[in-house]
Amino acid sequence: MTHPTPLPTAIIGAGLAGLAAALALSAHGLPVTLFDAGTAPGGRLSTHRAGGWRFDHGGQFLTVRDAGFRDVMGELVGDGHAAPWMGHVVRLSADGSVQPHVVERFVGLPGMDGIIRGLIARLPEAARPRFGSRVTAVTGTPGHWHLALADDAQEGPFTRVVIAVPAPLAARLLSLVAPALATRAAQAVMAPCRALMLGYGAAVLPPWDAAFLGGAGAEDRPLSWIAHDGGKPGRDGRAGFIAHAAPAWSERHREDTDDAVITTLLPAFRAATGITAEPAFLALHHWPHALPTAPLSDGYLWDAPLGLGACGDWCLEARAEAAFVSGARLAAAMGA
Repeated sequence: MTHPTPLPTAIIGAGLAGLAAALALSAHGLPVTLFDAGTAPGGRLSTHRAGGWRFDHGGQFLTVRDAGFRDVMGELVGDGHAAPWMGHVVRLSADGSVQPHVVERFVGLPGMDGIIRGLIARLPEAARPRFGSRVTAVTGTPGHWHLALADDAQEGPFTRVVIAVPAPLAARLLSLVAPALATRAAQAVMAPCRALMLGYGAAVLPPWDAAFLGGAGAEDRPLSWIAHDGGKPGRDGRAGFIAHAAPAWSERHREDTDDAVITTLLPAFRAATGITAEPAFLALHHWPHALPTAPLSDGYLWDAPLGLGACGDWCLEARAEAAFVSGARLAAAMGA
């Protein structure tokens, strides 16, 4: 007697959260279909390549506290997709004082997107993400869901749907099919971030590899983080830097033009690093939903009768690792 093949679970978003859910479900023999709006792996762990330069313009590193994620990170390090980052990281206070900031950190190889690529490589071929597939709506009924894509294509049916995208986007996709989940997702607050990328042919490097800009008056400082990106493991050693605008500043200046943002961030970068030369490469990236400033405490969202759920760092904590943990916990609640 033959049994019908179970309908797959659709997962919208192939970042850390979506991949964690996909890996757990696939490990239990459950079919999944992954959709991602991006044209290449990475999401908020993307690596920007332009003009011969390469920048980790989103997530800068991962910390590891969860035992399950530590096992996964160990495997990624073992197969060359990640490495410990032993860089000299400090906290720069507004008064000029410098304090070491010692935490175990990991980065992707040869860029942060190496972590995403390493996780994708662990999925069955049929479960690998479909990039360039932006989902605009979830329709149908429990156990028989369909997805509408931006190119007017329809995908489905799916027995369940996991939404692993930033909270505002998740709330929008859930609004018609799971209003209660949508309301909860909308309660998570995510801040934008402007990421300044600077490349120098030659520069006198600061006496640190990366710095948090904090302390008294930090809420008024335009920058929250600066890193010598070229000095991370597996990079080319060139003087390439990332400077992230602070969440509060990014929110206040969300609608500013790129030129106006650079006019403020470039002098702040120079003041913090002492690098006054003109950069050979300069670019700005806008992350509209960069990090949760008021995450939920749920860990994940799941409505078993509907077969609809959501996961992400915004469900748990403002750390990249939290996205992976959230996706794994949701998969466990789904029976994986």
